[in-house]
Amino acid sequence: MAELIGAPTGPLDAWAARFAGLAPAVSLASNPVSQVIVRTDDVGVIEALDLPATCRIRRCESETAIWLGPDEWLLTHEGMAPHEWVAEVEARPTNSAYVLDASGQRTRLVLGGPHATTILRHGCAIDLSREAFGDNDVAQTLLAQAGVIVHRDYNRNGAGDGFVLYVRSSFAEYLAEWIVDAATEYLLPQPTV
Repeated sequence: MAELIGAPTGPLDAWAARFAGLAPAVSLASNPVSQVIVRTDDVGVIEALDLPATCRIRRCESETAIWLGPDEWLLTHEGMAPHEWVAEVEARPTNSAYVLDASGQRTRLVLGGPHATTILRHGCAIDLSREAFGDNDVAQTLLAQAGVIVHRDYNRNGAGDGFVLYVRSSFAEYLAEWIVDAATEYLLPQPTV
């Protein structure tokens, strides 16, 4: 895929080789996306933008809408430059909404593979089992003492075994280091019997 001019970059761009070294036990990637915060309490705007309900997420092609609070949502888009994404959202019926480019605020990590849930359990207190945390659920919690937004990445491998994590960009390297360390035990050769 050709790089877009003005496409978002992130603090983990140089980590690709370290992340690749975790495969096949764990897949981890920094996946920058354009991010827009929408704040409104206008029911008409909420309905027109099809914003999700409390602790829920809505996905549509390359766009994701994530509930953050009673009047706040994070809208992300893959493959669109941040200034284009802001203009796209502002062109919608947002007459009483506050729209802000937040692309530099958070870094997006995608964690997958057979040990993804177990790795998150090492540092996260919420129950991420499929029964408790479904495809359209989203939570704001702590992972290894770093604040994250987490939801399932049901598009990866079509199995829903992965997770998307949004972490403040200033904590991105810390969290990446923690995940790499937590994944290390799954990379060791298994004893032969």
